Amino acid sequence: MKKYWKTILISLIIVTTIGSYYIQQVMANNVSLKIETTNGNKGEIDNLIIHAIYQSRDIYSRLDISKDGTSNQSGSFIGELKGRYYPGMFQKYIQEHRKFMRGKEANPGQYFEDEDRLIYTIFSNKEGRDSFTLQIDILDKHTNESSSFEINMPDQIRYDWINESDVYVENGKIKILATSNLNNEEELHLYTVDENKKELEQDSIIAKMESEEKSRASIYIFNEYNKVQNENYILYMVEKYKYLEDGERKTISSPMYLYNYLNNEEKEWTIPAELKPYKHSIILQGTYIFIPVRSTNGLVLNRYNIEKNQWEEPFSFKYPSIANAKEKPSIQITDGKLYLLDRVSDGHLFLIGDLRTGEPLYEGKIIIENKEKLDADYSLYIEQIANI
Repeated sequence: MKKYWKTILISLIIVTTIGSYYIQQVMANNVSLKIETTNGNKGEIDNLIIHAIYQSRDIYSRLDISKDGTSNQSGSFIGELKGRYYPGMFQKYIQEHRKFMRGKEANPGQYFEDEDRLIYTIFSNKEGRDSFTLQIDILDKHTNESSSFEINMPDQIRYDWINESDVYVENGKIKILATSNLNNEEELHLYTVDENKKELEQDSIIAKMESEEKSRASIYIFNEYNKVQNENYILYMVEKYKYLEDGERKTISSPMYLYNYLNNEEKEWTIPAELKPYKHSIILQGTYIFIPVRSTNGLVLNRYNIEKNQWEEPFSFKYPSIANAKEKPSIQITDGKLYLLDRVSDGHLFLIGDLRTGEPLYEGKIIIENKEKLDADYSLYIEQIANI
């Protein structure tokens, strides 16, 4: 009996020591930041929360930054665990629909929301590779009542995994864009579910990549990750590449395609040669494709109008950026506005731009209030911008 108590005691000491060290490291990194206005309309940040990630050396902290200061999500061990599983955009869902959200993953690509409903989708293969099921949960936001149904996928659907990327809902059809993988070969699928009949209506493979012995392949989707409302277009790239002897990555081919949910049509989309080096920074939002290009003079936002099938005059936001490879600008485009966080000489600039006019609506800085916590080599990244 003493032997077991001794083992238990040693285990408790180890767990307590590791936990105490972890908490000390988090608390040591517990900086306080706030937004300080330098120009423009202060009202733009009245109800704004920047869900950000602060990096100091190899320690990461999640912060909620507003004009009033910082709420540190990493102030406790439990808080840090919660933060890992529930990013900022899901806090509202959890608070308002706790029962519905119980046990659900925090991946925006699995959700659809409008004024009336919140829909969650998930593929699972609980019984192994040969038995995939699709579960769809639907919440009525007015009554707070929910329903769900499950679809057994056809026997020929055999994959190592299926990852949901987007959910589009219209006229009784639930369309789920998902990437599947089997033996390191990726496929991009569009699954169409008839909501009334509760059955899989169609499984369309819209892209397929096969990795070869001397090359690799990946599928990239450029739509705004945090958006859970309908987007009529999907932009994706099928990239084939290989690694050279010096470790450099060489692209073999990288065609891009625009998919239109409204008419189920797909067409190849060509990026200008001068913008190809920035292709991994593309953002699709609404009916525009945006390609940000950063320099020491600020940011140029290149714009392609999908419906007019033409490039429009780029927007330029001028500020003295410290352009470097280590910390890239953090950008979010939402509801016709550009939210930009970028390193400048004395910290981080925070800019809000109007994407109708190309004019800045607000300029400010993220400043550290408790400068004794300042790490001169820190980094700051936007996880999500939210209005409360």
